[in-house]
Amino acid sequence: MEVIDKLGIKVPNAVLVSGLTGSEKDEEIIEFLQTYGSINRAVKIDDSTTEFHTNLIVEYNHGTAMQALEPLLPRTHPSSVSPDVTFHVRALASVYTQKASSDVTQTYLDKLKGIAKLSGKDFEEVLKEVMSQIEESIDGAESSEQVTSPQHSLEAEKTAEPSQHDVTSPLLVGAPPPIDLGPSDVNQRTTAPSFNSKTPSTLSSSELNPPEVQKIVVEHIVRSEDRPPHSHSTLRLRGFSGKIPRPYSEVDYDTWRSHVDLMMKDVSLSDLDKTRKILESLLVPASDVIRHLGPEASPTVYLQLLDSAFATVEDGEELFVRFMSTFQDSGEKSSTYLQRLQVALGNAVRRGEHRTEKAEPSTIC
Repeated sequence: MEVIDKLGIKVPNAVLVSGLTGSEKDEEIIEFLQTYGSINRAVKIDDSTTEFHTNLIVEYNHGTAMQALEPLLPRTHPSSVSPDVTFHVRALASVYTQKASSDVTQTYLDKLKGIAKLSGKDFEEVLKEVMSQIEESIDGAESSEQVTSPQHSLEAEKTAEPSQHDVTSPLLVGAPPPIDLGPSDVNQRTTAPSFNSKTPSTLSSSELNPPEVQKIVVEHIVRSEDRPPHSHSTLRLRGFSGKIPRPYSEVDYDTWRSHVDLMMKDVSLSDLDKTRKILESLLVPASDVIRHLGPEASPTVYLQLLDSAFATVEDGEELFVRFMSTFQDSGEKSSTYLQRLQVALGNAVRRGEHRTEKAEPSTIC
């Protein structure tokens, strides 16, 4: 797989996806992979000479994404839109290692065949000579390990012996010869205090829990209670750049705008947090449109500027007329038709020509 070496893909951080259709249905597997981490790039293999032709390599920015996804691999992911479409996801490291080792082994055997041809020997004879050399090298490595292991055991014994001598030597130096002891002497010996015993030291409560540590613990508890019940640090908007054609890992402007509308209705987020999430989701060239705005600008100003650059140029009245003239196509599923109606009605409501309280009755009609 020369494409991996040419593009410098990080094999441990990538997966290989097969079963692609080359249509918008492939976005479903990209959205699934994005739930485990941010994607750096998605590269399609266009080499028709390899068995991985038309497969897709998805590379993550961080290895933590692969750590979370790897227990599920290899994975067969059926499409929720088309039952006849099934995606297969494998870790690129397993595929690449197997392919690379197979290529190296085949190259090595081809070189041995060339040596046998030049020397006039049979290929089996040359292969036996190489295998004998490999066995000799393995035996030499095992013998060296056996020679070094007794040394390690002797060193371990030497390090263990001083601990025993250190305990008994003070009692043996200058000790009188052994004498017979009576029962009373034995009882006195057993009840005599040991010189090696140490009385446990007691610490006061202030030493165990200093005031500085107590202060830090109380501050941490107070901050945890003030924090909202659900954290918004994990909520992220889908990426949008405005590029044509649209990349696999991005959504169109209408979809991105609907996600932003939901975020704008979140009262627990401040205007600064909403602006920060909008900026994090924008990529070049869309980010260049609002680059001149400062952080003091409200998120509504950001959205107005983006709408003027990427939203539909039709006014609200035209959008509402388009909504009223939207009919179900022949053979179109009801769910697909209702989705198209909802998108058209949402655009009209956003333009202000159709009030929000009339949106649901209009859909029913």
